[in-house]
Amino acid sequence: MRHSHDIVAGTLIGLAALLVYYFSALAIAEEVLPKTYDYAFNLAIYIAAAFSGAWFAFQLQNRKARKDTDAREVAAANNAIFELSRWYNKLHVFKKQFIDAHRNNPMRHFLILPAAGMSLGQPKIDYESISFIFRSSNPNILGTISLAEQEVASTIDVINQRSKFHVEELQPVVEQLEKHFGPSLPGADLEEEFGKKNTQVLKMLTDCLVEGVDASISALRENIDKLKAETESMHPGHAVIGMIDPPSVSAAAQ
Repeated sequence: MRHSHDIVAGTLIGLAALLVYYFSALAIAEEVLPKTYDYAFNLAIYIAAAFSGAWFAFQLQNRKARKDTDAREVAAANNAIFELSRWYNKLHVFKKQFIDAHRNNPMRHFLILPAAGMSLGQPKIDYESISFIFRSSNPNILGTISLAEQEVASTIDVINQRSKFHVEELQPVVEQLEKHFGPSLPGADLEEEFGKKNTQVLKMLTDCLVEGVDASISALRENIDKLKAETESMHPGHAVIGMIDPPSVSAAAQ
C-alpha cells in the first residue's frame, strides 16, 4: 500500500509540473505575462523535473532495499523454523522408538534402551539473523526460542549420560544375570543385583529423559508456530514454511 501511495504522489507532482509549464507558456504566448517570466518558469520546471526524477529514483531504491530486507528476513525465519522442525522430528522419533512402549511401566528405567550410536548433536539457531522479530508484536519469541534450545541441549545431555550409564553400569550386570535366569530377568532380582544406589541414579536419569523429551517437543512446536505466525504478519505475501507432523503424530490426532 505504501508503494502505491508513492507512485500516486509522484504522478501528481509530474502532472502539476506539466500543467504549470503549459499554462505559463500559454500566458506568455498571449502576452498575459512578460517574456522575462519565461526564464523563471523554465527554471522552475527544470527544478521540478529534477526533483521528481530524484524522488522517483530514491523511492525505487528504497523499495528495492525493502524487498531485499524482507526476502532476507523471511529466509532467516525459514532457516530457523527448519532447524526447530528438524529437532522436533528428531526427538519425536526418539520418543517413539525408545520411550513410548515403556512410558507407563514402573520398570521403565531398566527397559528403555540406551541411545548408543545415535547421533543427535546440538541445535544451532542463528539468533542474529532472526533479530528482526524484536520489531514484531511478540518480541519475546527470541527468548522463548532460546529457552527451547536450552531445553533440547539439556535433554540431549541427559540422553547421553543415561546411555553411558546404562552401557557401562547396567549391561554388565544384565549379562551376568542372563547366564543364570535367561533373557527373562525378574525385575526384583535385577534391582537387587544392580544395587539401590545405581537403581536410583538410573531412575532419576530416566525420569529426566522422559520429562525432557516431552517438554522439548512441546516447546519446539509452540515456538515454530509462533515464529511462523509473526513472520507472516510482518511479511505478508511471502512464503513462510511450517512444520509437517510426523505420520505417527497425524495418525494419533485423528
